[in-house]
Amino acid sequence: MGKYRELVFNITLITIGSILFVWALYCCGIGIDWRVFLILLAFAIILDNLGIMYTDIKLSLSPTIGITTFLIFGTVGAATLMVSSVMFDTIVVRKKIKNGLLNGGMFSIAYLVAGWFYEFIGGKIGIVSFSQIKYILSYVIISFLLNNFILYYALKVQGKILFKEYWNESVLLELGTYIVMIPVSLLLAYIYFKHGLLFFVLSLTPLIFIAYAFRMIRDLIKANKRLNAIYEMVKMINSKLELEQILDTIIEVISQVVSISAAAIYLTDSNGVATLVKSIGNREGEESFKSFKKNYFKDEGIIGKCISSNKTIVIKDLKQDKRFLKEQFLHNYGSVVVAPLRFSGSVIGCLMVLHVETNVFDEDSVKIIEIIVDQASVAITNAKRYYEVTKKSITDPLTKTYNRRYFNDALMENIMRADETSEPVSLIMFDLDNFKLINDTYGHLVGDEVLKEVAKRIKNNVRSDDIVARFGGEEFAVILPKLTAEQAYMIAERIRNEVLSRPIRTDKGDIYVTITGGVADYPEKADSAEKLISHADRALYAGGKSKGRNKIAIYEV
Repeated sequence: MGKYRELVFNITLITIGSILFVWALYCCGIGIDWRVFLILLAFAIILDNLGIMYTDIKLSLSPTIGITTFLIFGTVGAATLMVSSVMFDTIVVRKKIKNGLLNGGMFSIAYLVAGWFYEFIGGKIGIVSFSQIKYILSYVIISFLLNNFILYYALKVQGKILFKEYWNESVLLELGTYIVMIPVSLLLAYIYFKHGLLFFVLSLTPLIFIAYAFRMIRDLIKANKRLNAIYEMVKMINSKLELEQILDTIIEVISQVVSISAAAIYLTDSNGVATLVKSIGNREGEESFKSFKKNYFKDEGIIGKCISSNKTIVIKDLKQDKRFLKEQFLHNYGSVVVAPLRFSGSVIGCLMVLHVETNVFDEDSVKIIEIIVDQASVAITNAKRYYEVTKKSITDPLTKTYNRRYFNDALMENIMRADETSEPVSLIMFDLDNFKLINDTYGHLVGDEVLKEVAKRIKNNVRSDDIVARFGGEEFAVILPKLTAEQAYMIAERIRNEVLSRPIRTDKGDIYVTITGGVADYPEKADSAEKLISHADRALYAGGKSKGRNKIAIYEV
């Protein structure tokens, strides 16, 4: 449906723009001095080529020539010049025929409608005076709004509106350039009418130097951004951020220095299988970036190829490169760079960045991506090591649940959060029934297998935010934020039934076990962390163990 809507929009835009342009030529004619027109067109093309791409908008000083042409030759002459200039830049220079036709249609509509509105409200052609400024402003504003409205909708139907804050910023920058271009255009038109062609051409020349200086400043700003990006990556290496924060920072830094439509990070496991750990994309293209393959084996697809070859893969035109035709999600994009994440010579993953346009990633873009991933690899490795060390210090080695020390800290943290939010927090205390008998009958190794399986069944039946800990021996504790004792009781019952439902398979045969639990909540049934533990434990023994085991009881005040 998205491709159909894009096709309909493209055909409509080109058709309306062409009809308007041909009709204007037929009814009004151009009425220009071709010698002056060609000079102006040459300057417009030069200024277009000295422009800079800012996300999806090209900023240049060529509208100065367009406004000047309008003041000299009128609506059709200005529209003809702007359409010719943008189509030459897009089709001849940038080799994008479809975009050239779309830009031609857009400029035709914008500049013809703006010119006709100018004439309708009383603006005069061939007159440069203060009395005309309000009319000239109306021409500029109408053409600007129409251009950006059509461009916005064109990008929307193509699913290209990514990082809207940057796109909006580029619109503001473009609008800001008109503060300079309008008075310059008035001055140039005045010179043309008062001082002749030679002086007029000489007056146009400084625009080229201004545009060149503007581009140089932009390049310096871009270089500064890239240096800052590398600095941020170096800072990240020396920090103790969690892996998720590291991945977010990598994506954020990349998006600041390179124009992208989507990005993904894959990390490899001990078997060399690459797993998707982070992906982003624009809202309109959500389906395409969410269709990224989750896992890649060595040499499988574009990700597997990057990892096995340990080399950056750059494809400037995905429509022409046939190597990865089986990768369905790539059909939605025009360019891609996949750079390996390396540490100590080994590939630990890769970063993939994509753009909907072709020929987006030049040598400088690829180079900065490679610099960033080199720094990112160190940060990712440090984060993974820090996570492993931290995890070992807070995890029970047998059951892989949290240990008693972490449980105490987590419970206090949840109690304080409950005080801030006025929400409850519940605690379930579990104890395996007759566990000593299992140890005495089958031995401690079998007892360990039973503890591991029970811990697994508990974890499989709680929410992702709930905290499961081994409290000691055969006792487990579960912290349940934002739940009352009655709500926690339902989860405890689900766990009890799960433990009871099927035997635990061991080397000594199948063993059926049961579990007893006690539930209390804060602040309804306890006013401190210590009392919460005490009351849940009392419910466990007084309400469960004393009444035959294999039961769940809520503490009663």
